[in-house]
Amino acid sequence: MKYLLFISFIGFSLFAFSQSNSDLQLAQHYYGQGDYLKAREYYEKIYNESPSLVIFKKYYECLIETKEYKIAEKTLKKEIAKTSNNVDLKIQLAGFYSDREQSGKANKIYDDLIENQTNSPSQCISLFSSFLVMSRPDLALTVLSNAKKKFKSYPFNFQEADLYAQKQEKDKMIESYLSLLDKHDYYQEAVQKALLRRLDLETEDSKEFQMFKSALFERAKKENSGVIFSEMLIWLYSQVDNFEGVFNQVVSVDIRSKANGYRLYDFGMVCRENKDYQTSIRAFQEAISISSSDDIKMKAQVGILNVGYIKVAKLKKYTREELDKIILHYEKVLETVKTPNSRTLSIVLEYAELLSYHYGDREKALKVLTDTEGSTMLTDIMKAKVKMLIADIEVLRGNVWDASLIYMQISEAFNYETIGNRAKFKNARIFYYQGEFEFAQSQLDILKQSTSKLLSNDAIQLSVTITDNYGLDSNYIAMAWFSKADLFIEQFKFKEAFSLFDSIQVNYPFHSLADEILYKRAKAMELQGNWERAIGYYEDILKFHKEDILADDALFHLAEILETKLFQDQEALEKYKALLIDYPSSLYGHEARKRVRLLRGETITPSSEF
Repeated sequence: MKYLLFISFIGFSLFAFSQSNSDLQLAQHYYGQGDYLKAREYYEKIYNESPSLVIFKKYYECLIETKEYKIAEKTLKKEIAKTSNNVDLKIQLAGFYSDREQSGKANKIYDDLIENQTNSPSQCISLFSSFLVMSRPDLALTVLSNAKKKFKSYPFNFQEADLYAQKQEKDKMIESYLSLLDKHDYYQEAVQKALLRRLDLETEDSKEFQMFKSALFERAKKENSGVIFSEMLIWLYSQVDNFEGVFNQVVSVDIRSKANGYRLYDFGMVCRENKDYQTSIRAFQEAISISSSDDIKMKAQVGILNVGYIKVAKLKKYTREELDKIILHYEKVLETVKTPNSRTLSIVLEYAELLSYHYGDREKALKVLTDTEGSTMLTDIMKAKVKMLIADIEVLRGNVWDASLIYMQISEAFNYETIGNRAKFKNARIFYYQGEFEFAQSQLDILKQSTSKLLSNDAIQLSVTITDNYGLDSNYIAMAWFSKADLFIEQFKFKEAFSLFDSIQVNYPFHSLADEILYKRAKAMELQGNWERAIGYYEDILKFHKEDILADDALFHLAEILETKLFQDQEALEKYKALLIDYPSSLYGHEARKRVRLLRGETITPSSEF
């Protein structure tokens, strides 16, 4: 009998739960349809059975919509009585009276809240925010004024700024933020984030940019103002990438903060990363001029040299006279380096690369690298980097098997390191250049699994080139010519390479290498800094070989030229987006997504890249 009663109780409970759940579903359905009368019936039933705050809010809204004002008032008061400290419900009741033109009752509630719900800064801020949300700046101002008198040491500047922002008094909003920084500069990052949300700082011509700039200059020139406002000026100009315009402020901040050139050096690095190379060099030079630290002087010298290297090796925008000056500068700095070490190795490698690939003095480059390799101040992996460049130069000189031996030595010594795999890939290319396609393919099959994305992509690309175009005797001849031309490009023998490409196209007009030839022609143009012709070849691939394996490569590299060489960010952004849409499975997808986010101005963190 007890067992039957228990079963009956469970059955009744499940039925009640099912019924309640059904009522809620019907209430939500009618509410969503805008049928507040029917929704009210179900919400009222549920509220009487289970008077939760969530159900009350829906029920109350239905009462207002169906003009049951007396019941709404009574229900709201009943809910307030249950939770006397619920400020939001009291404000809702005051709003109810205001809507009914019963201002006396509403003001009585507001006065009571202002008097009794402002016993701490947090209570003041909560009430202030509630008034601001309901668009009652007059009441918010009253709360804020009283709070500032009652809690004099507490900074209510953010709330004051919120109030002025709502009233569209941007000048007063700015002053509120700056007054806060004047006393508490550790709020700098929070203020910057707030200003980015509330001001148009994307162009120097905007009214709000000029207003903020004037306010900062006014503060910065005052005595004993510290460096915070100069730092804010630097930050402001960085929003529009006008680093030249704020250069003097950086110098001032460095001197006033006794940074001994470190701020200038950091600023120079920021300018370099943002491709303002002229201002970058100025910052490095100024750091050398004012600093008493040998460490910062050397780091700034390295920075200047690196900018010169970028102009020659990456951008390929230089005259012979400029190259002579850059080489001479490297030599002067290296004269002060008795023994190459971890800090100065980058200078040596850049110098040797410039000598061999751009200056035409490969013998001198090899001597510099050979001397450096013997330094006792370098780790084994650093020496491997030196050896790698030696091997690269040997390829340039035509001594491919000497280079192969060095690559093998590096890959064996660092079999589980990225540099070892990179050497293995370069050695596989040697065999590919010489027409030993089977052996090259066997090495590439291993490298496809590399943990380095860039290396894996390179291995996959070369492997696919061999697989797709090598097989029959006629294909072997065409492929052998193609790989030989590829070596000529590596050796900067562009005329010889293009002659072989022409031979392939004449003798094998329908060969599958057509898109690869266009791709290699584009790469040859990139090596010569002829960006427009490179773009032209990439566009030909997209026009005539849109469905082939190299189409996404062509689109990515086209976008990369627009971004990093021609600085046409908007055009580059569109190309990266096109790659993600047209070639969703591309190996460049991850990098393209990252570039899109960077070009949109988003901050990239390690966790946000995936």
